[in-house]
Amino acid sequence: MRWSRCLIALAALAAAAACAGRALAAGPEALVASEHAFAQDCATTSVRDGFLKWLAPTGVVFSPGPVNARKFYEARQPSPTRLAWQPAVAVMSAEGDLGWTTGPWQWRKDSTVVAPQATGSFVTLWKRQSDQSYRAVLDIGVSHAPMPEAPLEARTLVAVGGNRGSLAQRKALWKADADYCRLATREGLAAALGAAAAPGVRWLRDGAQPVIGHDAARDSAATAHPQGRMMSLAQFVSDTGDLGYTYGTLVEGAAAAPDSSYFLHIWERTPGQPWALVLELFSPVPKPTK
Repeated sequence: MRWSRCLIALAALAAAAACAGRALAAGPEALVASEHAFAQDCATTSVRDGFLKWLAPTGVVFSPGPVNARKFYEARQPSPTRLAWQPAVAVMSAEGDLGWTTGPWQWRKDSTVVAPQATGSFVTLWKRQSDQSYRAVLDIGVSHAPMPEAPLEARTLVAVGGNRGSLAQRKALWKADADYCRLATREGLAAALGAAAAPGVRWLRDGAQPVIGHDAARDSAATAHPQGRMMSLAQFVSDTGDLGYTYGTLVEGAAAAPDSSYFLHIWERTPGQPWALVLELFSPVPKPTK
């Protein structure tokens, strides 16, 4: 009975987000509602049209590098492919201006296919717009084998104080990411994770199920990405300085035949503490065909 009531409540929130087009609250429930409404629109119209409805004007997707998401989807034709997903984690900044979600996705070539033909994990960054709605400012994912369903993790961060959206906060996030990239380049990705990752960090890469936890992520990185050259390309921070995200490049291997990936970092900060990495995702650049 309790679970049924929860589903009814989430459905109502999703419907309200889709119809009213405004923020429901400065909490993670608004992200959950928006994510469900986003997925529902893709199911009832098309993936293209659903994304165009929920993407922010300056939203970013990766193809394989960062591109304007609206232009990317506007250039595509609607197709019968089916993409379904649901959030497993929803985190909101203290002010409610920035948040992130992650969870499993499934792909089918059309509605006649019952079993998913591809599965993986997505990550979406959400930003509150001037009309108080939430729109996706970054969307990225990786492919991997399906995972068992997990209970929803939802939380709101604590403001760190200081000036809202100050230049100092943005510089602090840039420095944290730049320091991480330098350490990863110099001593390896495992060393960087060991120094900066939060205890519950999530580590995602293509072809492998998500790894959760500081030590598990560090050990996985030591095997999967032992050495490489990392460079941060862009940084964004919440008004209250408690949540930020960055993305950039990782280049591995010899200069003659490098393996390249784009990375996404999500950072959180609590009062009196430095920025801590809570999610790292690597999206590989396809190798050129001969």
